[in-house]
Amino acid sequence: MERQALSDFVFIYEKFATAENKSLRTIEAVGGAVDKFDNFLGGGANPKEIQAEDLRRYIRYLQSKSKWSEHPTIKGEYGNLSPHAIASYVRSIRAFWSWLKHEGFIEENTLEVVRLPKAPRKIVDTLTPKQIAQLLSVIPRNSSPGYRDYTITIALYGLGVRVSELTGLKLPEVDFDNGQIRVMGKGKRQRFLYMSERVYKCLFKYVNQWRPKVQSAFFFIHKNGRPLTRFYVAHRMKFYGQRAGIDGVRCSPHTFRHTFAVEFIRAGGDVFVLQKILGHSSLDMTRHYTELADSDVKTKMKAYSPVERLEFAV
Repeated sequence: MERQALSDFVFIYEKFATAENKSLRTIEAVGGAVDKFDNFLGGGANPKEIQAEDLRRYIRYLQSKSKWSEHPTIKGEYGNLSPHAIASYVRSIRAFWSWLKHEGFIEENTLEVVRLPKAPRKIVDTLTPKQIAQLLSVIPRNSSPGYRDYTITIALYGLGVRVSELTGLKLPEVDFDNGQIRVMGKGKRQRFLYMSERVYKCLFKYVNQWRPKVQSAFFFIHKNGRPLTRFYVAHRMKFYGQRAGIDGVRCSPHTFRHTFAVEFIRAGGDVFVLQKILGHSSLDMTRHYTELADSDVKTKMKAYSPVERLEFAV
């Protein structure tokens, strides 16, 4: 019997995507977005019958939807879904329809004409060197968990890695002889990062003096050998940020990655090199950090122009 229901194709997509080494987060995001779209259409929709206007109706529905309307316990009004969240849903649905067309399950991609809802570009505030120093100063270095968290902070700031790449790091992937780290990024794409002297020293000291003496393939672990999760690391960064009294900027692993990128550009780093370091598939993603660095120049030039220190009437 020929498969017709959208949910059947989601199942096939998950199998195909897994075989193609797509990340679990990508698979879940696409599958989840299509499932929600299918529910909106009444369930059991046939992708061959879905038209562009169906997706536009869904976009209008999302724009009027409360953030937590489907949550089983959170009640009350928390505002509508953000433009970024809506754009993410639509992007996933369009990607799924492109996959349907590419695999020959549909003859025409009726949704490719639907434009993504315009969302303002997010400006992620970065940490200042002073705030980084404050944060490091409150992390204890006289215990295994403390020195581990200290090393993680140094690595996030000094390497620009994604938190998932750091928590998934295995012992053999850190090559102290050559000072390099083999990272497995999105889409199972491998790249090499190189340790500065301070990063090298921290990682070397952690693995030789502070890492628990248990059997585990992972580099960063709990005392029982279990690997850390990205949620755990995010929680620790938030905790230390509060302890250090950092406000006005979110203290998170992703903020460290942004901070690394912007500081790299400010120091004169090449945008093409930064693209390789960050593991971006396109240069467009990396250029965003150049814009952030440029906006910093704009702000400081307007504030600190020497003419502003002169006393005269205009």
